[in-house]
Amino acid sequence: MIKRLEISVEWRMGFMKKIVYIIYLFLCSCYSQPDTYLKVWNYDDFIKRNVKMSDIADEITIIQPDSIDYKGARIVHASSFFLAGTEQGILRYDKEGHFMNRIGAIGQGPGEYSRFYQMAINETERIIYVYRMNTSELLSFSYEGTFLNKHSLQLPKEWAWKFYYLKDRLCFYYNVDVDNESLPYMYALTDTIGNLLYSKLDNSLHFAPGNYPAFSSNHVGLFGNTMLVWNQYSDTIYRVSEKGEETFAVWGKWDKRLTPAKVEKDEHYQCMIIYTIFETVNYYICIWRPYDIMKGRWNYCFYDKASGKLFNSEGITDDLWGLPSVFPYNYYVMDGREYLECGYPTYKLLDAWLISDDPKIRKQAESIDEEGNNVLIRIRLKKK
Repeated sequence: MIKRLEISVEWRMGFMKKIVYIIYLFLCSCYSQPDTYLKVWNYDDFIKRNVKMSDIADEITIIQPDSIDYKGARIVHASSFFLAGTEQGILRYDKEGHFMNRIGAIGQGPGEYSRFYQMAINETERIIYVYRMNTSELLSFSYEGTFLNKHSLQLPKEWAWKFYYLKDRLCFYYNVDVDNESLPYMYALTDTIGNLLYSKLDNSLHFAPGNYPAFSSNHVGLFGNTMLVWNQYSDTIYRVSEKGEETFAVWGKWDKRLTPAKVEKDEHYQCMIIYTIFETVNYYICIWRPYDIMKGRWNYCFYDKASGKLFNSEGITDDLWGLPSVFPYNYYVMDGREYLECGYPTYKLLDAWLISDDPKIRKQAESIDEEGNNVLIRIRLKKK
């Protein structure tokens, strides 16, 4: 009996040692994982600043594309050229704005697309993708404009609002309208021949239909091989890549935040409207305004990655080129440098420049054709 008891105790002690060792390994492995925590951006933590252009940028370039009309064009950048999506079709320009060639054509024939389209660029394979929104078809073209292929897209819903190519994936981002859908889609991922890989429904708690205006979640940003998706109804920001989805930031509670509850009377006039959100090497930049635009200007919210600080500025004062307002809608990388970009009507640009006290700025006005295309304002971000 005594011998059997000794064996039992020894066995139990060995077993307990193994359990402790396994727990130790588990804790060590957990500790070694990357620190992925949810950032909460509270408005009360904002530092109010009057941001100047020279605080974030070191150069502004004015590009006026060649005479082919591209007024109101949607711009998509590659490293050595950009595409302008116009009502006449897709135009390709070099970095300086010189016209290169057309990509396909508007029409109903083979290799043609309707006026409802989006563009994306695969620089690795030198392919330009065109998404026909009204037919859920994917067309592919060479850089020179030669039609290559057509595929049907296995999308969960037609009419995605945005379209991107990210590392062997095509990303389709939907414009959410909860008045028409109880569980609307946020985004879908396919491979490059249209096979559906993943789709995400917006499962946040919505307002009761008809009690608020449409706050559509059509604001995204690209950074490297990731896409930022912002859900205005839950005020949550997701990062999407080929590795999956990461929920990484949420707006804290404050008087301008949309909350998942019924909006009474005119309370929606206090809500924030997000124009766009960018991720850069140094910042997250969110451009927003109150719903009632008559009571507030567009605000620029910066989250400084290095310091973890939030600061907010009502507009950006351009002390580099004297622009009366700056409203960037695009972020991209060219020649290893980061840029924000916005379009500008020529008459507004000339009106501001011709009354400038800086002779260098007044001289710059001579290079602008007042009857030509709207200009592109390229803002080169500083390196830290």
